[in-house]
Amino acid sequence: METWTHNKIDVQGWQTIPERMAELGLTAEDGMSKAWFVDAQGNLTGGAEAVNQAMRYAWWVKPFTYLYYLPIMRPLQDRLYQWIADNRYKMPGSTAACAVPKRSEES
Repeated sequence: METWTHNKIDVQGWQTIPERMAELGLTAEDGMSKAWFVDAQGNLTGGAEAVNQAMRYAWWVKPFTYLYYLPIMRPLQDRLYQWIADNRYKMPGSTAACAVPKRSEES
């Protein structure tokens, strides 16, 4: 989860901000499934679009973030993002926060 804070990006794990998640109408499952970005106006975006929104605050990356809105780039970035999100716990440098909890079987 990424939240707007005083002209900078404040990156927080969804596990650490349950109250903020609830305020935004997001569940723990939403937090596990993708990154989220809240801009200064309170607009919420998720997944690859959220990453692009956050990267706009890095001046050297900002020009490239507009590529996301080209017709062919959005679906490509969305698929790549989802693959990375689904496999994040297998990547080098991953931490326990990256792990996807196992669902308990219901009887």
